[in-house]
Amino acid sequence: MANYEKSETALAASAQLIGIFAEKVRRQIIIALGNSADGLNVTDITALVNISRPAVSHHLRLMREAGVIDMRSNGVEHIYYLTLTDPLAQLTATFATLAADSEPVAGN
Repeated sequence: MANYEKSETALAASAQLIGIFAEKVRRQIIIALGNSADGLNVTDITALVNISRPAVSHHLRLMREAGVIDMRSNGVEHIYYLTLTDPLAQLTATFATLAADSEPVAGN
C-alpha cells in the first residue's frame, strides 16, 4: 500500500461499523428495520431474530453507539429505526482511501 498509515487510520475509524455489519444477528436486525416503515420495538425485533430480549437490547445498544440505528419514544415504548446515511458515508470514505492506497507506487 502506498500509505499504510492513512489506510490504517481509515480502517481503525471504521472498525466499529465493520464489526456491526459482520455479526449475523445485527445484520438480521438491520434488514428487519429496513423492511419496516415505522420502525420496530424490542418485542418485535426479539420475535424476528429469535434471541432473548436482553441479547436484542445488547445488539441495539451497540448499533446505536455506532450510529447505525436510532430510537424514538412512543409513550413507554421505544421504537428503533435505521440511520445509515452517516455510517455508509464513513465506510465509503474508508474504502475510497483503501482503493487509492492500493495503487502501485511509482518505481515499485
